[in-house]
Amino acid sequence: MPRAKNIAILLGLLVVILLTTAPVSAKVITYDGTGAAGTIQDVINNTSSGDSVFLSPGTYYGNFVIDRSIVFGGLDTNNPPKIISGTSGAGVTLAADGITINGVVIDGNASYGLQVLSSNNRISSTTISGHEFGIGLKSASNNILSGNTLTGNSIGIDVDRSSRSNTFFLNTLNNTVDVVSQSVQNTWTSSRQDYQYNGQDFSGPLGNFWEGASVTDNNGDGIGDASFSPAPSQEAIPGVTDVTDLAPLASPPSAYTLIKSASPVNATRLGDLMQPSGLQSSLQPDNLQVSENPGASPSLSIGSQPGMTPLGQPPNPLVGVLIQFWWLIPVAIMISVVGGIWYERFRRRRAPDNAPTDHLPADSRNITVVKNLKGGVSPGLPEHEYTVRLPAALEKKFPDAEYIAEGGVCRVFRVRDEKNNRYVAVKVPIRFDEVTGSQFTKELNVWEGLHHKNIVELYAANIFPLPYIEMEYVESSLADLNFPFGEEKAAAIIKGVAEGLRYAHEQGIVHRDIKPGNILLTSDGTPKIADWGLSKAQGTKQSGLIGFSLEYAAPEQLAPNLYGEPGPWTDIYQMGVLFYEMLAGHVPFGGGGMGEITHAILHDEPVPALSGGRDADAINAIIAKCLRKQPQDRYASVADLLKDLKNLNWTE
Repeated sequence: MPRAKNIAILLGLLVVILLTTAPVSAKVITYDGTGAAGTIQDVINNTSSGDSVFLSPGTYYGNFVIDRSIVFGGLDTNNPPKIISGTSGAGVTLAADGITINGVVIDGNASYGLQVLSSNNRISSTTISGHEFGIGLKSASNNILSGNTLTGNSIGIDVDRSSRSNTFFLNTLNNTVDVVSQSVQNTWTSSRQDYQYNGQDFSGPLGNFWEGASVTDNNGDGIGDASFSPAPSQEAIPGVTDVTDLAPLASPPSAYTLIKSASPVNATRLGDLMQPSGLQSSLQPDNLQVSENPGASPSLSIGSQPGMTPLGQPPNPLVGVLIQFWWLIPVAIMISVVGGIWYERFRRRRAPDNAPTDHLPADSRNITVVKNLKGGVSPGLPEHEYTVRLPAALEKKFPDAEYIAEGGVCRVFRVRDEKNNRYVAVKVPIRFDEVTGSQFTKELNVWEGLHHKNIVELYAANIFPLPYIEMEYVESSLADLNFPFGEEKAAAIIKGVAEGLRYAHEQGIVHRDIKPGNILLTSDGTPKIADWGLSKAQGTKQSGLIGFSLEYAAPEQLAPNLYGEPGPWTDIYQMGVLFYEMLAGHVPFGGGGMGEITHAILHDEPVPALSGGRDADAINAIIAKCLRKQPQDRYASVADLLKDLKNLNWTE
């Protein structure tokens, strides 16, 4: 009976999904700026997700926002419409996921020609010129930008640190500065393409055409013999990372013809792939509502026309099918979930409880035994070795990896960087699932822009062949040492940590997990903050995994309904816990279990860390202020905390 009941509930949920995700009609709208349709913004506001808006040739003025998943473009790609932007903001802003925009020209005086604030959009065959920023990406992911022309802008493409997994290819760039990017997680070439160049067939990735670059092409395939990295700017821009086009084009995109299903498609007409086939033939004036003025272009037309499907959708194999059958995606996901649950509950066989656990898996292709610097013991292995699954792709890159440590998400290895004659630490995820991947890439986005003597330096990162981070190797951490410390040593360490956090807070980043294991010490005793996996950019809702180390947690992390949300004040509290522990030899709030520790953090006052010493009263006062329950009662900033630390008699 329980089994039948569960299946009935799941089937009921499936029926609800089917009923609530049924396809709806999609409209095709053509607009020429006349008639009763209003402005472009009015037309967009009257659309629904899945609709298409096509502008007739002509000039249109003003800025507008696309805040729904529609197709937007020019009716005639040979005579594209021109949008003249206003003096502020962006000419066109993409504020919803799943937008397709192609075949338009954006000119004018706005700060941005096109601003992308969303994900999973396709931008092609669009020309943008005359702006401070041609295209700007802010917190934008998984967008594809191809076949666009950006010329005469101060900065062609601007990518902020939160934008990732975007792909740029077959674009033409000729601007004062072509690219300014604060994110390393974007791709500047396409995947492998079949194409024709100078009458010959080739296959390989295609990059972009950088008009200011000198590209050599000795083998005649139209691709530069070496990768190309445009200079970000003649001025130092904080946080800017290098952009590398692995397949720069030797000629403008018009010289390349993509081959799809044995039919060549010119690269400059990529927008045609996303425009309804036969649109110009089916949407001629004979089929549209015509303005009363003789010779006027059609002003607005919606709904069924010759050549359209019964739902009013364009008969296009790419856009039309996706629009008409998008609802199959959640249905397929639901069916997969139901099948997975059923399989796990009723069909999957469990291993016997007495199955041996101390042997290596039968499939050991990717198991590598590496040295363990900490001398950990693994069953059946010598004491100085540790069994770790190191993916084969990284084994080749880091053949002599020495295991250092691991946390809840990643493992860390020490490797030799022969090129720079130094050791580096390599951080690799333990698991390769969606949660871990999101956590790992989020930490990378935060960490890559931080450069300070008290923060572990990030040297390099990549997601291919799988995600990993190369960072500064530091010999030990506070967790390796025995507390308590003397007042001078503890104060020097906490001062260095505070300097690093002050810098991070100035960049808008809060760490939220300050504890001994995340404070590394160089050979000369310089403290460096590591592990930004729980950090958070201020003013955003995005954060790392919901988690923390209980004994170092601030009241607002345990009871945000009483103490508010975590912020810079959380780091100040955790510095107080760390300072206390280094001096007293134990954390200020302890107990026999999670409940007792949580109660102590939320309600108890700790005994002073020091009972005597030349600066005991001043140090105890600093720690007590850091550990106030209410965030507003703590130091207003790390800078204020540093002032009190520097006032101690024996600190600088």
